[in-house]
Amino acid sequence: MSTKAAFKRWDVLGLGSSTVDDFLYVPIYPQPDTKMEVEDSQRYGGGLTATALVAAARLGARAAFGGLLGDDEISRWVETDLQREGVDTSLVVRHPDARPIHAVIVVEETHQTRTILYSLKGQVGADDTRPAADVIRSSGVLFIDDFGIPGQIRAATIAREAGIPVVGDFEREASPRIPELIDLVDHLILSIGFTERYTHIREPEAALRHLWNETRAVVVLTAGTHGCWYSTDGRQVQHQPAFAVKAVDTTGCGDVFHGAYAAALNWDMSTAERIRFASAAAALKATQPGGRRGIPTRDMTEAFLKTAT
Repeated sequence: MSTKAAFKRWDVLGLGSSTVDDFLYVPIYPQPDTKMEVEDSQRYGGGLTATALVAAARLGARAAFGGLLGDDEISRWVETDLQREGVDTSLVVRHPDARPIHAVIVVEETHQTRTILYSLKGQVGADDTRPAADVIRSSGVLFIDDFGIPGQIRAATIAREAGIPVVGDFEREASPRIPELIDLVDHLILSIGFTERYTHIREPEAALRHLWNETRAVVVLTAGTHGCWYSTDGRQVQHQPAFAVKAVDTTGCGDVFHGAYAAALNWDMSTAERIRFASAAAALKATQPGGRRGIPTRDMTEAFLKTAT
C-alpha cells in the first residue's frame, strides 16, 4: 500500500547538480604570455537538476532544491539565482567541502569557437543522509541525476516505497552504481547519446525495450530534432516528433524537457500529453540563447501547443 502523503509541500523536489558558467567574450583566443581585454562577461546558472527545477517553477510547479551547496561565493550565487526563479532553497544541505560545478567559458567571437575550462572539485549533488525521509515523502515528484549517487539511491528508494514518482536524468554511465540507481527510476528519460553508451544498442526501439522493467511507468529516449520515443509497457513504442521552431540555442533543452515532464506529472495529463507538453517546452527554450532564458511559462507552452503541428 502506498504511503504517499496526501499533502504535497512541493510538486517537484530535486537533489542533484547545479552549475555556474562564467562566459568571457574575446575577439580572438589569446596566445600564451599575452594580455587581452575581455569585451563582455556573463554568468549563467545550469546543471541537470537545477535547470530542470527552474523549468518546473517557471511552468507553475512548486519546486524545491535539496542538493549540496557550500559556503563559497558561487554556492551563494546559485542559491540566490534559484530563489529568483521561484525555486525553494530551504532544503539546501550545506557542507564545507561542497561546491557547484564551475566552468569558465572563453568565447572567441571572430571564429565563433568556445573553450571550456571546468572544475568538479568538491561534493556535488545529493547528500548521503538528507533531506529527511518525511521531506521526501511530502513531495509530488522526486527528481534525481547522477551526482551524489549514494544519496540519490537512498532518496529514490524512499520515494518508490512511498509511491512517489521518480524522474531521472543521467549523463555519466561510468559509475559502478549507476545501474542500481537507474533501476529505481520509474519515469526514466534518457538522451539517445547516453542510452547508446550505456546499453551499447544504437536502435532506439530496441534500446528502449532493453531498458524496460516491470517497475517502470514509462521509458523515454530523447533525440533532439528527431523527437523522442517512449513506451509505457516495454512492448509498444510511440514516437513524438520534434516541433519545428527556429532554433537559436539548444543548450539546456534536455534539462527543460525533464523539468517540464516532472511538473506535468502533478497535473491531470496522460503520458502522451506529458511528453508532448515537455517537447513543446524544450522547443520554445531552443528559440532563445542561453540555457534558461527561453524557458517558457505554462500559458506560453499551452498556447504554442494549440497552433503547433
